[in-house]
Amino acid sequence: MEARRRARLDHSFSSKDSAFARFSYDQAVTFDPGGSPGFASENPYGSTEYLTNHGRNAAVSETHVFSDRTINQASVGFNRIFNHILPFGVYGGRDCTAAKLGIQGADLASACDGITGYPASLNQTTLDCMSCGLSSIQLTDYWPIGDRGFAPFQGGTNVFSASDTLDMIRGKHDVRVGIGIRANQMNVRSNAFQDGAFFLGGGPASYTGDDAADLLLGQAGDGALHDQTFDGATTGRRWKMFRPFVQDDWRVTNNLTLNLGLAWALVTPETEAEGRQANFDFATNQYYVAGNSPQAHCANCVHSGGSAGIQFDKTALEPRIGLAWKPAGSQNTAVRAGYAIFHDSAWSQGAQGLWENPPYFAETDQFNFFAGVPCPFNNATSAAPENCGLQLGLLLPTLQPYTAQPNPASFTGTIYTQNFNFKQGMVQQFNLNVERQLPGSVVMTVGYAGSRSSHILVAGLNKNVGSPAACGGVVPGYTFGCGPGGAAIPQPYTFDGAFTNISEFADIGRARYDSLQIKAETKSARHGLYALLGYTWSRTFDSGMPDGAGTMPGATYWPLPGSYKADWGLSQINLNDSFTASILYDLPFGKGKAYGSNWSGPASAILGNWKLNVIEKITSGFPLFMTASNNGPFSGSGVYFQWNGASLNRPNEVGDPNVAGPVAGNPGCAAPSKVHTLANWFNPCAFMEAPDGELGDSSRTPLYQPRFVNTDFSVIKDFPLSFRESMYLQFRAEMFNLFNHAQFFLAGTPGTQMQDIDSPSSFGIVNETVNNPRVIQFALRLNF
Repeated sequence: MEARRRARLDHSFSSKDSAFARFSYDQAVTFDPGGSPGFASENPYGSTEYLTNHGRNAAVSETHVFSDRTINQASVGFNRIFNHILPFGVYGGRDCTAAKLGIQGADLASACDGITGYPASLNQTTLDCMSCGLSSIQLTDYWPIGDRGFAPFQGGTNVFSASDTLDMIRGKHDVRVGIGIRANQMNVRSNAFQDGAFFLGGGPASYTGDDAADLLLGQAGDGALHDQTFDGATTGRRWKMFRPFVQDDWRVTNNLTLNLGLAWALVTPETEAEGRQANFDFATNQYYVAGNSPQAHCANCVHSGGSAGIQFDKTALEPRIGLAWKPAGSQNTAVRAGYAIFHDSAWSQGAQGLWENPPYFAETDQFNFFAGVPCPFNNATSAAPENCGLQLGLLLPTLQPYTAQPNPASFTGTIYTQNFNFKQGMVQQFNLNVERQLPGSVVMTVGYAGSRSSHILVAGLNKNVGSPAACGGVVPGYTFGCGPGGAAIPQPYTFDGAFTNISEFADIGRARYDSLQIKAETKSARHGLYALLGYTWSRTFDSGMPDGAGTMPGATYWPLPGSYKADWGLSQINLNDSFTASILYDLPFGKGKAYGSNWSGPASAILGNWKLNVIEKITSGFPLFMTASNNGPFSGSGVYFQWNGASLNRPNEVGDPNVAGPVAGNPGCAAPSKVHTLANWFNPCAFMEAPDGELGDSSRTPLYQPRFVNTDFSVIKDFPLSFRESMYLQFRAEMFNLFNHAQFFLAGTPGTQMQDIDSPSSFGIVNETVNNPRVIQFALRLNF
């Protein structure tokens, strides 16, 4: 259900003053099923939920004319986007399902206190019955059941803005001077896995090889966690931007115009309305704790200001340089060039951030990556249960909730860290285009466009990793991912004797784009023909930039030594070649045309006024990403990579994957006799598991998906209506994917969408199609 409202008011106070005001309102309520009538869903974030969304936008602007050469415009605005999510276990009642099942540490809500026996001081919030549903219970290769993480969720982003621009024309200069100010608020009520999450599969060490069978035997027990907030589940994040600028459009001569400008994007560090932020300094093993927490002076804590140590970035200068030139006054040739720097000033950590650190946040967990060791039957109910199987995952005392703010010095959950000198994401863009009008009113444009991006946000990667197990002389001569001279690098930190994942928000991502762009366009429909043709050759590279929200694919080897070079590869959006063509042909038959201008009414009505339209698109394939899941933590490299919830290595590349037949570097592998087929898009024998303790040397993106070819075709016929000259009836026959061309796709493994050498059922196999088969539709439209 959706409702929309719009209103606008314009008013002129005098010949020199005018103003307008605008307001818009959007409201939507949605039911989003998770794929089953109850708690089951396709993934832990896809369970049945009820969503309320609304948007508000208001703006007022005033323009004052000082003279015909000086104008000032001032404006203020407000924009709000609000989202509210209620999961299945909360909507329509206070279910307390996890508490009724006896799951420890879950359902910290007043509605459940009578069941759990936990004190009221642990309740997360009085709103939405936060933490009173069913824990998310996950089995590998099966749908999870339970309420999704980060729900109930309420998020409202408020943006208050004000700007003023003075425009002055002086001789050959058009100078604009102004400032933009923006205050950002992000108010979020959320608590990660508020009802807890259980990972009951044994993973690579599964007891039976099937996680559901392990569960039925009482052997499943990979791990469990539960998240808590303190001092309220609602956080109010705040930051501001001040952006003064000056711009000069200078008409140097009649044939040369320069655009010169400079802006300064000043963005304050993010703070929290009540000071509930903490930042772990990885270099010193100290927490910078804002706010008034009793733990602000713990053994390794520094009581800091509201930004938790993050410095104010004052270096974001944004020059603008543009050029438009007609060489020697030519009317048929134009040269255009430009260079500019932009910054991403909309810093937003989404659902995760420094508020999700101790002492204001706690994660109770119990993980056992060596699961799969057989447990005695009836272990959970025995007098002295062993720490294995279901006992490990569900019933250990360590799964009880925290009763007070945790001491950061001994916290063993996930810790978040952000570099103190964090910079805004920066993009440098530059281009050069030469436009020439050719005979036949055809305009040809040839140009280069490029960009260099740096300080891109990278989130969700574990910084607390040691070097591969092969380092330190374990494998003579091995150095990849090792310290200087091949030395071993130990895992930097343990807390209270336990391994801890230290997840970083860092401004270290990089990207590069270069392209040759060619375009030809007819500027008049001469002979009834209009055509637009374009071709782009390009390369897009990046360092692998996971965003912490589960987006695949991302970097694998970061942050080990040399990882920037190892993770640098073709971007997920890279297209080497892209060709598009749009052709509209008005057939020369009928009244007023080259043929049939004297046809009778019926003949012209049937045979005249026909048009044909063709749209052709041909692109090369997107890159394929290469991984090796069995070479992850403890089982191969010895490095605990934590990458958007996945722990992955890469294989070694021992041959050319685009060449069929046996691979000398992989003897005994049954190689295909042909490649670029549906069964073997590439030669899987060109890849091997890296030896134990080593990192694989394959490129992150060594291969490409199949290319994309599509043709759309339309036949259009206009029937003039004699009783009104401007009125006519239009018939359209449209055929999408005219030749029914199958567009093949390698979907990879579920969850990562990458090519996994340890998943032979999908490795190198074309297992999906994209785009629709041929679709034909007819339409009749009255134009008047």
